[in-house]
Amino acid sequence: MEVELFGDERLDMLYRDEVRIIQSKEVFSFSIDAVLLANFANPRNGGKGTIVDLGTGNGAIPLFMAHKVTGHIIGIEIQPRLADMARRSIALNDLDDKITVINKDMKDIFT
Repeated sequence: MEVELFGDERLDMLYRDEVRIIQSKEVFSFSIDAVLLANFANPRNGGKGTIVDLGTGNGAIPLFMAHKVTGHIIGIEIQPRLADMARRSIALNDLDDKITVINKDMKDIFT
């Protein structure tokens, strides 16, 4: 699947070129912390339930965890540009059925 890159965005290939993620030096770019957290996280019940990533940024953690869980992952991101980048990266990796990004303030999620 092709996605459009805007302005200063770039497409990075990760995990032996198995995960593609849209990033920009103008906004948040994931660091080694996201890679480590995704690798060391051990969701209960094999990740069969729903996993929520608060402050998902460009969706790095959900993208890195998608292969190790059977449930659904929800990323919450307040910044519209980052939420859009995350959604496009999810589509690029054909994970629309597994990951959802909500562009909303965490404090308003249940309202």
